[in-house]
Amino acid sequence: MHDPSLQTAASSQLAAWVLDLHLDPLLVPADAAALDRDGFMEWLWESFGDAGLAGIAEGAVDAAAAAAAGLVASPLVIDAAEAPADRDWVRDAGPATLACWFDDEPSARAAAIALAEVPGCRVLGVRHATAAAADWRESFAPIEVAGFGTVRPAWESGAAGRDDRGATIFIEPGAGFGTGLHETTQLCLAAIRDWRDTHGRPDDRVLDFGAGSGILGIAAAVLGAAHVDAVEVDRSVHAAIAANAARNGVGDRVTVSAELPSRTPPDDLVVANIVADVLVRHADALCERVRRGAPDGSAGWLVLSGLLAGDVAAVEAAFAQRLGTAPRITVRGDWHCLRFAGPASAAAGGDPCR
Repeated sequence: MHDPSLQTAASSQLAAWVLDLHLDPLLVPADAAALDRDGFMEWLWESFGDAGLAGIAEGAVDAAAAAAAGLVASPLVIDAAEAPADRDWVRDAGPATLACWFDDEPSARAAAIALAEVPGCRVLGVRHATAAAADWRESFAPIEVAGFGTVRPAWESGAAGRDDRGATIFIEPGAGFGTGLHETTQLCLAAIRDWRDTHGRPDDRVLDFGAGSGILGIAAAVLGAAHVDAVEVDRSVHAAIAANAARNGVGDRVTVSAELPSRTPPDDLVVANIVADVLVRHADALCERVRRGAPDGSAGWLVLSGLLAGDVAAVEAAFAQRLGTAPRITVRGDWHCLRFAGPASAAAGGDPCR
């Protein structure tokens, strides 16, 4: 999906006019070179964003359908129908149908006339859609996460926070991976609450690596972390992460970027819910971010998930070698989460991160 948050924007309208398009893998607008589908959608926004275009719904290919089509080797991959940029299965699936949402009928019909001339783009029709928001939102109910609390859709009323029953956060579904439904997200949420309950400090710093929707870093901030770096390579969801943080009242404590920030203070918690090969590739950088053990024996935590049983050995070996500690492993369904304590201080035991 080029920008999952656009689907939310489109679907939030109670009444709108929809222009349905059939797209080939390559398209050739008159004022641009040949574009792939992602480039074409950027061109759509540039061309019609000020002419009534309110949202674009590209649809989704989930993990099982992607595996059936030969786009991935297995249906057991992290997915909640909003795959990140490196797993854009809609883009790879060949011809696709696109729904462009407009504020009014004249705008939709004017766009249809213009797009009918674009090679690779076929206009299927213009239709009136009503009550889309209610229909779409009914499929998203609050999610109870054992060991954490509740993840609620962003449009529900109430404030984020925690009480004796657990934490409550609000996330916009479709705005990057991480709605609270997937087991890997739930494992990380439970680990974050455990970390805050046992090691939390007023000035805690958190790194959420591969942030997706921002759910994990936002959860840490709602639980009391002072600062969160949400690192997400897919820049198209940065605005959605910031919006999710603001919805939870922690916008001033969450910084969004596409790369690891370079700064001196270490992180009290590093969490990464991504696939195994990415974790291993970034093992050095992630280990170097974790706060070393203090004289009282406390240290930062490193929480890794997105792992099937066959992934655990390689990831555990890569990080245990660097950190000098063994992980605690938790499991939900087919998915595993590794929790490492940070390395000992240099005075106590050398430099295991090197």
